[in-house]
Amino acid sequence: MTDLRPFIARVMKTLEAHRFHEESRAYARHLAQLEQGNTNEDVYGTADAAIILYTLSAMPQHPAEEKLWIAALQQHQSENTGVFAGQGHNEIHSTAFALSALELFDGKARFPLVQFKELMDKEQIAPFLESLEWRDQPWGESLKGAGIYACLVLSESVDEAWEREYFDWLLQNADPLTGLWRKGCVKQADGSPVNAPLFHHIAGSFHYLFNLAHRKEQIPYPERVIDTCLELYQSGELELPEEVFSYFHIDWVYTILCCLKQSDSYRSEECKAAVKGTSQRFIEKLAQLGAESDEPFDDLHSLCGAVCSLAAIQQLIPGYIQTAEPLQLVLDRRPFI
Repeated sequence: MTDLRPFIARVMKTLEAHRFHEESRAYARHLAQLEQGNTNEDVYGTADAAIILYTLSAMPQHPAEEKLWIAALQQHQSENTGVFAGQGHNEIHSTAFALSALELFDGKARFPLVQFKELMDKEQIAPFLESLEWRDQPWGESLKGAGIYACLVLSESVDEAWEREYFDWLLQNADPLTGLWRKGCVKQADGSPVNAPLFHHIAGSFHYLFNLAHRKEQIPYPERVIDTCLELYQSGELELPEEVFSYFHIDWVYTILCCLKQSDSYRSEECKAAVKGTSQRFIEKLAQLGAESDEPFDDLHSLCGAVCSLAAIQQLIPGYIQTAEPLQLVLDRRPFI
C-alpha cells in the first residue's frame, strides 16, 4: 500500500493557492491567472476545484456556501447562447464540464442552452453522432458526442425519448470486434487498425461508457472491451504518458472498471494486474510529489484528472493506495469529466 496522504495534503494547499480571494469560490485554472484577477475568463478552474473537493470528500456542508459555489460557476454562462466559457476545449466540453460541476451542488444552468437547440430534437441526434470523425479523431470527437448528452440531460433540456434515441444509436453502432465505438472504425477484420491508434478508441469509448452508466444502460460488449484493453496492455503496445498529471488513467481504469461491473468480473485478476502495471509509476510519482514539497501545482485541470484517476484505481483495487478518507469517483454520481 502506497501512502498518498501527503500528496492529497499538497492538493488541498493547491486549491487554496488557486482561489481568487478568501471569500471567493472562484478558482483560477493556472496560477498566472491570479495575477490578472479575471474570474470571468475560464470556467475550468472553478469546476476542477469542485470535482477535486468531491473526490476528496471535502465538499462544503452549508447551504450558504453551496450557493456561493453555484454562483461562481454560473457566472461563466452566456445569457445569449447558454454556453459556458472555457479555454482549451470545444464549447460542448466546457458546457458539459460546468454543468456536471454544478450538479455536485444540485445546481443548474441559469439560461437555456440556445446554442444546442437544434440537437434537442431527437431526430437530429443520430445525424449529429454520424457526423463525428470516428476513424481519425475518436478521442477528441467523443468530447462532443458524449458531451452533448451531459449538456442536454443535466440541463433538463431533453426527455426520455431523446435519451432512448441516443442510447439506441450507441447500441447499434458498437463494434462487435473490439466492443468500442464505432463499428467499422476501429479495426479491420484481420485485426489491423483502421486509422487512429487503438488507445484513442478506448479513450473515446470511455466517454460514452459513463453516459450508459448514468442510466444503468447495458454496455453492448463488455467482455470484448476488456479483451481489447488486455490485448493492448499485454502486447506491450500501450504507451503510458510521460507527464504525471493527465486524464490517461481515468480513461483507462474507468473503462476496465465499468466493463467489469457488467461482465461478472470477467478476467478480473488480469484486469487488476494491468491496472497495477500501468499505475505503479504514476502512484510512486505522486507519493514522491507529496513527500518532496508542499508548493502548489500550477494546472488544476490536469490535477483534476490525476485525482479522479486515483478514485477509480482505489475502487478497482482496494488497499492499493492509502488515503485519509475513501476517494469518491465522481462518475458514480453523474456523467462527464
